[in-house]
Amino acid sequence: MPSRLRRAASYPAAAGAGNRGNADGTVTEGPPEAAPASGLARWFRENSADTRHPDGPEPRLYETPFSDVWDELLRYVDRRWWWRLAHRDENLGLMSVRCVFPILRFVDDLTIWVALDANGLTRVEAFSRARRRDFDLGANRRRIRRMLRSVDRALGPAARLPSGAE
Repeated sequence: MPSRLRRAASYPAAAGAGNRGNADGTVTEGPPEAAPASGLARWFRENSADTRHPDGPEPRLYETPFSDVWDELLRYVDRRWWWRLAHRDENLGLMSVRCVFPILRFVDDLTIWVALDANGLTRVEAFSRARRRDFDLGANRRRIRRMLRSVDRALGPAARLPSGAE
């Protein structure tokens, strides 16, 4: 009777490096190929949100001067109890924020870019990512949307241009 040797799964050993194990025991670099998630399935597959991604929240384009948009974003960050400004550089138009989910103390990183485009319009883009979780239950996407809506309200309805107005 032939003995059946059970091969150890390679995935747990490679999971920390972002690799995945194949059925034949080899390890392949990179994320698994999957169809884009939507709705509730997205909450369990994504741990980040990016306005530069086609499926992400919509970036903002304003006719308002750079300094007004920058100052409003700083005020918004300062008003959040569990947010800490980690880095800001007005010359580069970059803000890095550490966001803590208050109940479970999960930490997410938020990066905000503010820049002038070729037409002199102010563009705001953001990226938010969970540090130590594989999914975020939509928190990063909501965080970016809420922040951008708040800036929209503060600057007034005439300041924001439609997304196709570039």
